[in-house]
Amino acid sequence: MTHQVSRGRQPSHDELKAAEAAFEGRPFNEAWSRAARDVYDGIMAATLKLKGRSEKEGLRELPHELDETKVPVGAMACTGDEE
Repeated sequence: MTHQVSRGRQPSHDELKAAEAAFEGRPFNEAWSRAARDVYDGIMAATLKLKGRSEKEGLRELPHELDETKVPVGAMACTGDEE
C-alpha cells in the first residue's frame, strides 16, 4: 500500500511573513490576513508548548473552530506529531 502525499497550496506572502515573525519572536502585523494570524498563532502556541509554558501566556485565545484536526501547518511541524 502506498501513501500519496498531498502538497496543498503554497503559503501566501503574508503567511510566510507571519511564520517568519513568529519564529523570530516579533509581533504580529495586524495588516496581515486571517490565515496569516492562524499561522502565527499556531507557531507561537507550539513554541510556548515546547518551552513548557501555558498557551495563554502572551498569546491571544485561539478561535474555537481550530481543533486538533485543523492545527496550522507550522504548529504541526513543531509538535513532532506524524500521521
